[in-house]
Formats: sequence, structure tokens, C-alpha cells
Amino acid sequence: MDWTSFIYFPVLKTKDAELRAISAIDVSYREFMLPIYEITKSRITKNDSLGDILKRLNQIKAIQGDLPYILDVTTDLKQKNSQIESLLSPVNGYECWNHWLDLNCNHQIVPMIHVNFELDEDLSESKAFVAAVTHKYKKMALRLPADLEREEYEEIVGAITSQLDDTRLYVLLDEGCIRDRVKVSGLAPITGLYQQAFDIISALPNASDWLERVICISGSFPYLVSAEGKDDVGEFPIYEHSLYMSLRHNRPGLQFGDYASINVKQIEMRGGTFVPRVDFCSSAKFYYYRKRRDAGSYVWCAGKVLADPNYVSNSSWGDGEIISAAAGIPSGINPSFWISVRACNYMIRRVKELRV
Repeated sequence: MDWTSFIYFPVLKTKDAELRAISAIDVSYREFMLPIYEITKSRITKNDSLGDILKRLNQIKAIQGDLPYILDVTTDLKQKNSQIESLLSPVNGYECWNHWLDLNCNHQIVPMIHVNFELDEDLSESKAFVAAVTHKYKKMALRLPADLEREEYEEIVGAITSQLDDTRLYVLLDEGCIRDRVKVSGLAPITGLYQQAFDIISALPNASDWLERVICISGSFPYLVSAEGKDDVGEFPIYEHSLYMSLRHNRPGLQFGDYASINVKQIEMRGGTFVPRVDFCSSAKFYYYRKRRDAGSYVWCAGKVLADPNYVSNSSWGDGEIISAAAGIPSGINPSFWISVRACNYMIRRVKELRV
């Protein structure tokens, strides 16, 4: 496995829309992607009132095949269940997380190292976890905000790396949704945060021995697209793209990750409340068409997308679904399906942009 080939690191919750999107991407693109999967509960049914997370893990395994991936656990209260709570417990060196990984995962995964200052102030449990598993994995991952102080990075990363043997570490710098902050203050303050964090981490003792990559993660897809303009046809910038272009210019060693065009705080759609919409992206912008619900809304939206001069096909599953809908035979008529179409095409576009 050539770990240097990974250039795109999308963060995906294990919900139907995200999993459908990445599963539809051809392996010729996915071999450049190291996705970060946040395990969420599965769909609750009559026979599964818990929402067993093993179902989601099995879906990941089927999608990834022999391709590696980073495995994390959601902290979203709406997507948790008792299984997830136990995996996040720091007791006995995150014993439940360690045991669950042993039972259910092979060594192609890159496990996330959990840090919980409220319950593990001195990081002794995080250190114990790393010490217990470092011999099992070639790579591990640590996810931190990009706005910590130098002393905080030194303390956290130093504690983790003190327990590593030959395992190398991905450090994910994640500022979540940056949309509102960019609108208020511009891009420069956030760019500065990532630059400073990257410089601090890269300069830590013996970094060349343990540091695999530092990855810049952020998102900016709006919570409500309708709030981006007054019309049912519109566009808005992809701020994470502009952020990374600025960072790549100044810090070429920094890698790119995002939320695959899905809002960090996902909206729960309820019957009768959504307006059909089809989106597509260029390198730096999203474009959308919306139409109040009737039998032909998605057909109308898809037709408008195909006619838009900004639309460029990737010959993907997502493009095929847009073509099919424009021809009057949409495969799906719900928001989740069209999120998958958007995310599929978006992730392909990111790989293309990053390969240039």
C-alpha cells in the first residue's frame, strides 16, 4: 500500500446518504482518498431498536474492500446510542474501543485516538490506549481543533507520541463549519490558525519519525441553502476550497480534508418540509436549482443543471442520475438520495482538483 498516494481525506458519517455517495465512486478515484468514517447508529427497525453500529461497520468494509480508512466514532448526540457511548469511555485505557477494534476490524484500518480532557485530564487513559495498540497498526490518527495554544499541542501530541513504537500518526486539524466565521471576518484569520498549528506540530521533537501527515479539515456547506439567496436558482462559494488553496501555497505539506459537501450540523428532514433541489459544483462554487414540490420537481431541476454552462460531467454515477432525472425517470425523489448525488460528484471533483 502506497500511503503517499492519498491526497483527499473526506469526513463521512455512516448515514445512508454518505455511504451511498462514496460507494458509487469509481475505485480509480477512491484509491486517492483516505476517508474518515464517523461510526453512527444504524437505522432503527422493529427488530433492532438499538441501531446496531456493527451494521454500519459492515457497510464500510463492503465499500472499502482492501482500501484503508480512518475509523472514528461520532460525537453527534442525535447519532449516538449506548454502544457508541461505551466506545468513547476512557475507562481502562479506552478498553471498550480497543476490544471492539480487535473483535471487528482488521489492521488495514487507521484507528482514531480519543482524547477527553473532562474525564481524562492527564491523558493517562489515551496514553494507555496507544501503548496497548501501537504494535497492531501501521498508522493511527489524532483529531484536534486548529485553534489550540502551542502548549496544548505540545502536551497532547507529546503524550500520544511518547507511547508510539513504529506507528506513524495522522494529525487532523478540524475547525468544523467555517462558513459563518468567513462571512464575518474573512478567510485570513482561519488560514492563520491552520498555518500556525501546522508549524507547531511539524516542529515538535522527532516529528519526522512519527508524523505521517497533517490534514486541514473544514466544511462550509450551508445548513439551509435557501438562506443563501432569495431565488430558487443560485450559487455560493466553497470556502474550504479557498482556504486550502491559500494554505497549499504557503504550506505545501498540509493535506486537504472536508465534509464532502455535507453540512457539519445535518438537518433532519421531515415529511412535507423539503423543497426538491439538485446541486452541482465547480472547483470553487456550488450551484443549485430548487422547485416547490410537485410530480416533476426533480425532473425540472435536473434539466436545468444539464443546461447550465457551469456544469461539467464526470461521467459518474451521480451524473447518470442527473441525466436520468432530466429524462423524466428520477431514481430517487427524496433529499437523502440527492445529497448522495451531490456528494459523489463533489468528492470526484476534489480528487481531480488535488491531483493537478
